[in-house]
Amino acid sequence: MGRSERGAGPRWLGAGLAAAVILAAGTSLAGGDQSYADLRQAVLDGRDIRVTLDLAACRVHGTDRPGPPVRGSVRFDAYMIEGDGSIAFSMRHFTVQNGTTPVDEFLTFKVAPDGRIDAHSRFFNAATLVPFNEAEFDCDIGRGTAFHW
Repeated sequence: MGRSERGAGPRWLGAGLAAAVILAAGTSLAGGDQSYADLRQAVLDGRDIRVTLDLAACRVHGTDRPGPPVRGSVRFDAYMIEGDGSIAFSMRHFTVQNGTTPVDEFLTFKVAPDGRIDAHSRFFNAATLVPFNEAEFDCDIGRGTAFHW
């Protein structure tokens, strides 16, 4: 499957990112409009950062199609600022697909200095570690993704 086709179908919603995000609770934004600089400073300050998502406001990677109608939030434990200035963070999420198949999901986010975000989710059968699906979305700070601390 080509990179631009990943996540194009809704079949991953049963277990994947929809299960990884928790319905967003009323957390407050870190003051008004956010920018890459605000997030970078929160990372450097060691803040506890939560990410809220609205995938319908994002685009399926490499297309103009909106993402699925999935909203929620997730908290990542570790962030790093890479040499090119990008802020990277990831997590592993264990869940069950269709009530029977154990699934390991790996979520990775990369925030570029211009505020663009690559959100990528890879799915593996937890028993065999065989990959079976992935989804990728293009978001922006303030459009599809917001940071709270």
